[in-house]
Amino acid sequence: MRDFLFRRPKNPRAAAVASQMLLLLSTGMLACSSQPISREIPLGTALQENERAALVTATQSELELAKKYSDRAQKNSEASAEYHFSLAQAYVAEGSPDRAIEEYKLALMFDPNSALVYARLATEYIKKGMLSDAMATCKEALQRDPKYVDARLMLAGLYSSMKETDEAVREYGIVLTQDPKNEEAAIYRAQGLGEASRTPEAVQGLRTFLKRVPDSAMIWYYLGRLEQSQDHLKEAVAAYNKAMALKPGFSQASLALGFLYEGESKNEEALKIYKDLYEDSQDLSAANRLATIYLKQEKFQQAIPYLEAIEAADPEDMNARVKLGLIYMELKQYAKALTVFKAILQKSPDSDKIHFYVGSIYEELKLYDLAIAELSLIKVQSKLYSDAALHVAYLLKEGGSLPDAKAYMEKAISKAPNISGFYLFLASLEDEAKDFQKAISVLEDGKKRFPEDEKILYYLGSLFDRTGKPDRGIEQMEAILAVNPENVDALNYIGYTWTTQGVRLNDAEKLLRRALALKPDNGYIQDSWGYYLFVRGRNSEAIVELEKAARLRPQESTILEHLGDAYIRSNLWEKAFTRYSDAVKFAEDETAKQKLESKLLNLQRDFAQAGQSGGQSGQIGKTGPAGTPGSPPGTPGFGERARMPAGRTTEVPAGK
Repeated sequence: MRDFLFRRPKNPRAAAVASQMLLLLSTGMLACSSQPISREIPLGTALQENERAALVTATQSELELAKKYSDRAQKNSEASAEYHFSLAQAYVAEGSPDRAIEEYKLALMFDPNSALVYARLATEYIKKGMLSDAMATCKEALQRDPKYVDARLMLAGLYSSMKETDEAVREYGIVLTQDPKNEEAAIYRAQGLGEASRTPEAVQGLRTFLKRVPDSAMIWYYLGRLEQSQDHLKEAVAAYNKAMALKPGFSQASLALGFLYEGESKNEEALKIYKDLYEDSQDLSAANRLATIYLKQEKFQQAIPYLEAIEAADPEDMNARVKLGLIYMELKQYAKALTVFKAILQKSPDSDKIHFYVGSIYEELKLYDLAIAELSLIKVQSKLYSDAALHVAYLLKEGGSLPDAKAYMEKAISKAPNISGFYLFLASLEDEAKDFQKAISVLEDGKKRFPEDEKILYYLGSLFDRTGKPDRGIEQMEAILAVNPENVDALNYIGYTWTTQGVRLNDAEKLLRRALALKPDNGYIQDSWGYYLFVRGRNSEAIVELEKAARLRPQESTILEHLGDAYIRSNLWEKAFTRYSDAVKFAEDETAKQKLESKLLNLQRDFAQAGQSGGQSGQIGKTGPAGTPGSPPGTPGFGERARMPAGRTTEVPAGK
């Protein structure tokens, strides 16, 4: 044999060195003429189970032996393949690929036909990212030994990494011809075919392999993945189950089957798979999936043990810790949540999310000063700054310091003027302080920056209406409709305002019908439509629609008042008395309450004049009493309102 490891040394001392080298290298560095024992994994997607090291590394003792015998070899044969090869291996162990490459090249100068040395050299090229050189070197190795399986696997992996799929598949096929039971080649060939959209061919290849090696759990697992990629779920389930039966505790197969069940919304089956895996192996991936499913199902208590297990096993898993803290928050176990979040802050003191969570907990505990201090740590650059600032201002207001809340929002606007919610909330604070002109001024500033913001326009329009400028209010609503013709709040506002003014009633009808079609279950829109019918004298229809509105919004004073008005017109005085009484109960401001109480007094007086009492039943009279809502629109006594857009959050910031 030509390989240097088997050539007779020229002197006895060199023979001893060669003997020791053979002993050292017997774990895999055999001559090219015999099958290499070392099985280097080719470059490419690594096996998920039973992975083997792609590069040969020596233990510390091997490193010391290599250096020891390389010194001896140097003394006896300064220029030998043995010397350079052993020194190269020492450099490999040290993690010095550049020096290892030099020594392998020198070894090839003394033994240019060693496929093994070429393969080792290719391995070092791969470490350096010199893939073209690695590929050329693998080919050199195969020219010298076409049956060198590990070199061919490496070459196939290089082709795969360079997206030369056809060449990779061909090389893996050659390996399988030479070694029909080579599991790696079968798997990598199937992967290559799958990537090339030749999945049926890949499946057939694995099934052919299984006829030769039916007990390969890894092949069954990859078969399951390929079948699943084709939506052959029944076949995929069977393959995963076979892999799990052949190899109990096979986590990849169990997790894949669990994911499949989750994708099919079969959460109970997935839970069983994950629980079995976790109980057998304490697999953290299984614990994570169990926690995730329970969180989706809002079964927070069941998720806790698995998240606690993940946290205990991997304290650096911040994702699990955050989930655990949030669950404690959801379960109102605030002390535990604070413990978790503060531990996270020790490692990540600048985490805006965690500061926000801690601030929210203090807010729930009504520890407003602590909440404000925590939320104030969130920087203006953070995505959470908007919510944090709104919360701080809200807490200042709740703490009884409305001026401080306004000052804080003014400062927040100066720091971040491009957050529309700031203008809305500051306007609501001025509104609450009864400084309507200041509220209007704030919203007009916001409108300059956000001329198409529907919430700003609507709030501004409602304030104009409340301050006796209904035409300015209508202008804002029309601006909204120019941006969004289907904004039901603006449609309702304009339609209702024209109805109460007794103008453009045909146009009002069109707007209200459109709003009602878009939101048929909105109590305010239903009331506006019923009130429109009342104004147009269609009283029977109005009562039907207003009763619907009252069912949808049973505590809305204005709706109850309108229904009472309609009852009066139909001589249903007792029903009217009941509705007016309810309206008084739910009136939000003193002026509206006084107006309703005046209606009740007039109604009681008319009852008395008719010789009846307000508590008796029956229909009395044929016309409404003087001064009651049987009068034309615009008569004092009608309940006008400025309705805010649905979902406006100016009283409480987002997240409350």
